[in-house]
Amino acid sequence: MKGSRRLLLCFLVLFIGCTEDYSIVSHQETAVIVDSFIQVDMLKELDVLISLDTSGSMNDNFDDVAIGMELLRSDIEGLTTDYRFGYVTMDPSNLGYVGPYDSSSSAIDMLMAPNLLPSTGPEEGFAATYTFLNSDEGYEFSRPEADFLLFLISDEDEQSNITAQIFQEWLQDKFSGVDHDVVVITQLEGSNCGWTYDVGHKYEELAGYYNKSAIDICEEDWSVWLSESSYITQKKDSIVLSEENPILDSMIVYIDHNIINDWSYTSSTNTVQLEFVPDYGSLVEVGYNVYVE
Repeated sequence: MKGSRRLLLCFLVLFIGCTEDYSIVSHQETAVIVDSFIQVDMLKELDVLISLDTSGSMNDNFDDVAIGMELLRSDIEGLTTDYRFGYVTMDPSNLGYVGPYDSSSSAIDMLMAPNLLPSTGPEEGFAATYTFLNSDEGYEFSRPEADFLLFLISDEDEQSNITAQIFQEWLQDKFSGVDHDVVVITQLEGSNCGWTYDVGHKYEELAGYYNKSAIDICEEDWSVWLSESSYITQKKDSIVLSEENPILDSMIVYIDHNIINDWSYTSSTNTVQLEFVPDYGSLVEVGYNVYVE
């Protein structure tokens, strides 16, 4: 019996001693994602052209335009004092133009500007902008080295025979040597004012080419959006990730290829928030893994 007990004990010790530790390993496949943006370059010169529908239905909107542009000017002056504002009507056959307004112009000058344009019937924002920028006044207004920001503001759709794609391609070519951006304010589908046939489909299409949405002219107060709708005047300090549910332990943030730790992630908005504003021209990258379903 003693020999049997010893044999059993040795067997148990041998069994226990030979048993390896184990853990559960997930074999779920993951994918590597990298989201990024390049901080805007430092603004040196900027020309802002407002192509404004001055037909009768737009009279109530002129004050919003004026207030919005004065707000925009305040933002721009935090970056540069070398800017110009100009206003044109949407009638290419009988263009009205006022400007340029610059850092020497008073707030009253800016607030009065939209009301100084003549009333017009045609609502051809694309054609009017093209005609103006190819006129003597347009060549004088648009400086070759200046970034360019175009506002198209109308409560009806664009009515020229120029498509949104052709117009965007022309803008890309004309301003190929500088930064340019377009902001569209028009009547949207389901807007609470105007008529259903007045929806600015062509303007919305143009905004899409610039990876943004049109602003609804029927909102009670859209003037503030005028000053917040251009990448030219806004430095970014956050990025919305392109994929939901990132694996947090895998997340890493780079500024100009250098790892940084001054950031946080908010799951409710799927946003990485930096604790500082990157310098002009900085490359911001966020790398992370996600599970593949």
